[in-house]
Amino acid sequence: MSNDRAILESRKEGKSFLELVAKRIAEPDLAAELISAAARLAVAAASANGKENTPVAAACAVAAPSDASLVVKFPGLSLNSPRGKFDVGFSPEALVLSNAKSSVVVPVAAITHVAILDQIPQDTKKRCLLFVVLDRNGPAVLNGKQRLEAVIIQTLETEMLRATTAGGEALDGPAAAVLCEALALVKPGFQDFIAPDPDLFRTAKGHVGVSAYVKASAGHLFPLRGGLLFAERPPLFLPAADVLAVEYRRPQSATFDLVLHVRPREGGSGSSAAAATSVQQLEFSQVDKAELGRLQSYFAACKIKPYDPAAPPRLDGGGSGGGAEGAAAAAAAGGAGTDDDGDDDDESDADDEDFDPSELQRLESGRAAKRQRTGASGSGAGPSTSKAAASAADADADDDEDDDDEAEAEDDDEDGDSDEDADSYDEDEELADLTDEEDMAAEVVRRAAKRGQAAGAEAEEVEEEADDEEDDDEDD
Repeated sequence: MSNDRAILESRKEGKSFLELVAKRIAEPDLAAELISAAARLAVAAASANGKENTPVAAACAVAAPSDASLVVKFPGLSLNSPRGKFDVGFSPEALVLSNAKSSVVVPVAAITHVAILDQIPQDTKKRCLLFVVLDRNGPAVLNGKQRLEAVIIQTLETEMLRATTAGGEALDGPAAAVLCEALALVKPGFQDFIAPDPDLFRTAKGHVGVSAYVKASAGHLFPLRGGLLFAERPPLFLPAADVLAVEYRRPQSATFDLVLHVRPREGGSGSSAAAATSVQQLEFSQVDKAELGRLQSYFAACKIKPYDPAAPPRLDGGGSGGGAEGAAAAAAAGGAGTDDDGDDDDESDADDEDFDPSELQRLESGRAAKRQRTGASGSGAGPSTSKAAASAADADADDDEDDDDEAEAEDDDEDGDSDEDADSYDEDEELADLTDEEDMAAEVVRRAAKRGQAAGAEAEEVEEEADDEEDDDEDD
């Protein structure tokens, strides 16, 4: 009877039929027969149309057990998914969630994990959530037309449950512990009970869950040993084996986005063929930056690799190979245009155009290159009217051997000034040039200049005497 009602309640027309039977049929037996007949017709119609993933097919996948076949039943439990108060019955075939409005059958075979969350961050009510995870790749378990990802039973840490099984066994204790014990009775050997482990993950504030958003819904992400769980809405559980890579977006901001690259749901209704064969992304946004390093450590402990855009994860377990292949291609393409040191050929050509032999000589000898002296004409020939000037040039060469790069730079500045003032060059400037402290002793130059001036004066006197004699002869 319960299963027949569940089949009809999964469709709008079925709900209308049940309401009509409740109003018009007073005899319980007749009402039960009508409901059973209508349910069989709905199942037959769904099978004939090949709609294996319809709510009708999912509802009748496992027949709802009768009350007599239940091992134990807990009335009036608060559930977050599906939301409301339900009587929860346990049988070896299924869990039955029922109230006055609906009935949901959860096959025991669809239960993969049971998480006990008794340390919910920022929860002042001291709640304890029993998070019953349903197989994301198995047949859909529907509440009406909505697929259930999990059944979440809400209790308080101080809440106690008492019940007696069909075999006469008494169950008594904290609500979460009693419910886990009941599940163990109907699913022998089940060991996938999980809970947050502070040694595996703890936030910067000491919590076992991280505040995050899934789209516009706020909740908490719990990194567990078997996978990642998000509570409360939407309820999500991702087995670690289904997470192919983890990506951290905007890691420099005050909050970052955690993106998981995961395997797609197998055979999900309404999914396209492309979506079913490609890696999917699940984003948890606005995660506090303080949790970045802790989450990285958690994923490293779970051996979940960071996302590499050059080699994104593939469903066959490999990468695109773009990283290594791209590097090899870049090396092959770049080898033709670069030297061994990585410089371009164009740059070396520019260096050849600026080649200065004197610079090479300076580098080889380890001293500054000697500059040329310029005279008034700028031809590079200096004054050479005496032997003293020649000896001064030799002294200049000896002194230049001790010049360093700084002295050379100063001389170059002086050259520029002398070239600009070439037109106004006179004997005084020539003397000053020759008496450069770096060239020769000033006294030597002065003596040479005086000897030259004396010789010139004597020659003028001889010439004047000759002219006077010629004038006297003419007068005679």
